[in-house]
Amino acid sequence: MNKALIIARRELKSYFVSPVAYVIIGMFLLISGFMYYSILFQSRVAEVRGFLMNMCFVFMLMSPILSMRLLSEEKKLGTIEFLFTSPITVTDIVIGKYLGSIFLYLVTTVFFLQYPLYLLLFATPDMGPVFTCVLGFILNGAACLAIGLFASSLSENQLISAVVGMVTLIFFWIIGWMVDIVPGGIGNFLGSLSLIKPLDNLSKGVISASDIFYYASLIFFFLFITVKRLEWKRW
Repeated sequence: MNKALIIARRELKSYFVSPVAYVIIGMFLLISGFMYYSILFQSRVAEVRGFLMNMCFVFMLMSPILSMRLLSEEKKLGTIEFLFTSPITVTDIVIGKYLGSIFLYLVTTVFFLQYPLYLLLFATPDMGPVFTCVLGFILNGAACLAIGLFASSLSENQLISAVVGMVTLIFFWIIGWMVDIVPGGIGNFLGSLSLIKPLDNLSKGVISASDIFYYASLIFFFLFITVKRLEWKRW
């Protein structure tokens, strides 16, 4: 685990050495500020559900930009071979890369917290849904980054990785609509795979073990297949 943390620290540092972190945070602040003004400030309603759903969708589109370089850049520069021959496991590499992106995402989340604080200053919102909305924002972003990391393992071209990651995330977002299109058990099964369903529950103030398990399973699955993808590539 210490080796994974070393990789994570290296990744986090590389984000702030390059313009990536500043561009991501700047874009997030610009869009979230506009969303806050449009959805909350103008409506004068002290609830964050609509704001959360919109911001999660925005970050879903931004996360492939954040994660596209994690493994693609290592492949392009040839440094992935150095990592493979160093005394660390592929699992350490994947977890370290993932944690590096998560740390940057948590920095972004700190800026997201300013909006619930504004509600506390100027209104009396129900704090239960506010708390679960922040939790939903964190879990949804963590799942998006796991998918983006897997996409980054597929190609040394960062643009291709970003497109694959974005298409995959959009698929997990819109598959929830299958409940209304495909009848019966198949539609319900496809709907259970959607990112929207657990996020919708959390935005209402409902914390369900099944929703937490969904996010944990999604993260574990994509990290697992990323490890297997790199192990296959290694040999």
